[in-house]
Amino acid sequence: MIESYSHEQLLAWVNEASDPQPHILFVSLHQRGGKRESFLHRSARDARGHMMMMHCFDPDLIHFDNHRPATPKEIARDPIKGKLLFEESL
Repeated sequence: MIESYSHEQLLAWVNEASDPQPHILFVSLHQRGGKRESFLHRSARDARGHMMMMHCFDPDLIHFDNHRPATPKEIARDPIKGKLLFEESL
């Protein structure tokens, strides 16, 4: 996966994403005792960009468990207006 990509390959991988559907990214953070966190993004490109940022920060401390489109239940909505609410972390 992206762990072996060069910086140029990572940029190309981010830029080729075009799915506007919200995506969810599951990450294991080794510096926090193997804690698993999830992040919700507005599009596939946003999610890939976040993966690239985290990987460039310290690839030895991060493991990407899963990256996929979010299900409707994973996307929070404003209870009154019904609009999508995006939070950095679920």
